Amino acid sequence: MNIKKQITVCKTETEIKIYPESKNELGLWIAHPPCFIISVNDLQNIENMMNEALQYSNSGVPVTNETTKNVLIGLNVKSWNTLYKSHKIISFSLSEKEIIITPFVYTKKGVFPDTEAKMSFDIGDYTHAIGLLLKL
Repeated sequence: MNIKKQITVCKTETEIKIYPESKNELGLWIAHPPCFIISVNDLQNIENMMNEALQYSNSGVPVTNETTKNVLIGLNVKSWNTLYKSHKIISFSLSEKEIIITPFVYTKKGVFPDTEAKMSFDIGDYTHAIGLLLKL
């Protein structure tokens, strides 16, 4: 499965911050600005916000170490460990035929995709996929 676009969703009890991701020179997906912020109570605009973030995904924006530092600054956290402890992190990926939602789990050994909670949807089932993402 070839991922075409991907965003990172960072949730707290009060807000959702969405970052587009782009592949770096090694082929790894890296979150980068701009940051899209929405209240968890503004459910009507979440789909528009996610669509806007997806427009920046893999758009040719060069991603570097400096880019990743800007993500932490935008989230007002000092380290990736702090981010994973304070936010629920979910990857929202689009392939040609599927939407893949992958929550991440923070453990003492590091951060890992929660493969048991990973869900796939038909590409046309966008609304249902966002609904699940909001429940995580």
